[in-house]
Amino acid sequence: MITVVCNFVVKEYKSWLNMETEAKSSGAGEPKPKDNKTDHPISKDVVGKPNAEVLYHVFQLIAFTVMAVIIMRLKLFLTPQMALFASLIASRQFFSWLGPKSRHYAIVAAILAAMSIGGYFNIKMELSITGEFSNWPMEQMVEWIKANTHKDAVFCGPMPTMATGKLSANRPIVNHPHYEDAGLRARTKEVYSMYSRKSLAEIKEKLVKLRVNYAVVEQSWCIRKTREGCGMPEIWDIEDPSNRGKMPACEILQGQNVGPHFRRVFKNDVYDILEVIV
Repeated sequence: MITVVCNFVVKEYKSWLNMETEAKSSGAGEPKPKDNKTDHPISKDVVGKPNAEVLYHVFQLIAFTVMAVIIMRLKLFLTPQMALFASLIASRQFFSWLGPKSRHYAIVAAILAAMSIGGYFNIKMELSITGEFSNWPMEQMVEWIKANTHKDAVFCGPMPTMATGKLSANRPIVNHPHYEDAGLRARTKEVYSMYSRKSLAEIKEKLVKLRVNYAVVEQSWCIRKTREGCGMPEIWDIEDPSNRGKMPACEILQGQNVGPHFRRVFKNDVYDILEVIV
C-alpha cells in the first residue's frame, strides 16, 4: 500500500510538471476553450490530473486511519478501504516498472498465494473455536410464548428482551432497541411505567392504549442499580414525584396478587409474563 501511495505521488508530481510546462509553452493568460455542446470551460486541471479518483481514496484512507486510531471499533471502515486500495497492486498504470505484464501478474499471484497461507490458518483457527451461549430462563420464556400465545399477541417489556422475543418468537412488540424515533421513545416510557410507583390501574390503562396483550417484567430491572439513585423506581421518582414513597409497581407485579388488572401466565427465576385483563 505504501508502494502504491509513493507511485501515485510520483506520477502526480510528474503530471503537475507536465501541466506547468504545457501552460508555459501555450502562453499565459489565454482564454480557456469552450465546449460547443455545454458551453462550459474545459478545465486543463481535469485533463492534466488523470488520477484524481485515486487521490480521493488516499484522503479517504487517511481519514479512516485516523478514525481507527482514535476509536478501535471504527476499523470496520478502515479494513475495506485498505483492501480496496491494495487492489491497485494489479494496476499496470502504477506498477509498470515491474517489467512485462506476465512478470507483473506473476508477482501479484505470488503475493496472493503468500497471503492465502496466513488466511487459511486464520480461518482454520476460527472454525476450531466452539462457542456456546446459554440463557435458560430466556429460552424457557421464548418457548412458552411460541407454544401458548397467538401469533398476533402483542408484547411489551424491557427493550433487550423484546428484541429477542421478536426475533425468536416472531410476536408483535411495541418497543424495540434497534430503532429509535420520538414515537418509540414515548411508547417505551409508557411501558417502563411498570417500574414506576404508579398504580396498577394506571399502568394497565397505558398498556391498553398501546394494545398490549402481554407484559414481560424482568425482575432484575426492579432492584438493579449501578449506584445510589440509579434504580428504575428511583429514576421514576424524579419523573413522577407525586408517587414518591409508594411501593414500586414492579414489586407488586412480581407478587402473588396482581389482579384484577393483570393475570400471571408465566414465571421463572428471571421473567414474569402478565396478561393484560381487558
